[in-house]
Amino acid sequence: MREVAAWPRRQQNELAAYLLHLRLQHDDAWRKEMAGRIDDRNPANWVSLEQVKKSLGRKRRAR
Repeated sequence: MREVAAWPRRQQNELAAYLLHLRLQHDDAWRKEMAGRIDDRNPANWVSLEQVKKSLGRKRRAR
């Protein structure tokens, strides 16, 4: 843990994302939810890439 604490933020973020990925692989409810969202054919439920970027930008500024 001390070694990871000394890593650059980008490397820490990559590790955190990978660990989350591993954890979610074993969460059947999450996998079912994501599969349903991916398979959703109703455009009213879709989110554009621009909307995602804006949402992520707001979250980053709020930190």
